[in-house]
Amino acid sequence: MLRVREAIAVLVAPLVIVLVGCSSSAPLEINKRLTSLDMVKKRPPDDLYTVDPPDAIEVEFLGEAAMTRTVTLRSDGRITMPLVGDVLVAGETPKQIQDQLGEAYAKYYKEPKVFVSVVGYNSKHIYVYGEVGHQGQVAYTGYETVRDAIGVVGGVTPRAATGRVRVIRGDPKDPEIYRVDLKALVIEGKTLQDVSLAENDVVYVPPTVLAWIGYQIDAVMFPFRGLFSGLFAFETVGNIGSNNSSSSGHL
Repeated sequence: MLRVREAIAVLVAPLVIVLVGCSSSAPLEINKRLTSLDMVKKRPPDDLYTVDPPDAIEVEFLGEAAMTRTVTLRSDGRITMPLVGDVLVAGETPKQIQDQLGEAYAKYYKEPKVFVSVVGYNSKHIYVYGEVGHQGQVAYTGYETVRDAIGVVGGVTPRAATGRVRVIRGDPKDPEIYRVDLKALVIEGKTLQDVSLAENDVVYVPPTVLAWIGYQIDAVMFPFRGLFSGLFAFETVGNIGSNNSSSSGHL
């Protein structure tokens, strides 16, 4: 049985390479534009973003540099400021916090000029998976679009089906699903394809049909690859532990 599997592997391996590696130049062009067009764009004001723990905000006092500081929201949704003490700010926009602090400091200063901005977006996220540079969560700042999210995670891989990107929103049991043609958006300039994202949205970039077939063949031909990788990692960690023990013995 092993000999048969090895023979099949020899015959199919080239096909796997062709199928998985098969792609057009579109992903490369898309990645170039993702990192050179609007990724370094002027950030709009935080007029819609509401802060929550553990977001960080900068409170700037015009003409009172010693009062300016960066503070992180505590788990109770409050920040501590000089003179006024604890202030509940969770669920408010920077403009609302600014007005609240301005009113509080009016007791100590004549017409205080207070400015608030978010400097640490830590409470809200969106998630990007599939054929992208590195999968995982991305900080949500209130204005991300599909193009922004994919650009942040390093663009798409050569195996990406750029015309079939999905945005998944809402209840996982009954989600809203939006289809985005990334190629049309980035290369052809069809900006209506650039869906504005909401907190907890999932952006999924699927593989092309050929790449998917290649993955399935790879899984059938090499079913224990993950197990071997795990055993190798375990052995490596064990070796490191042994080396550390030996080193400590000579100290």
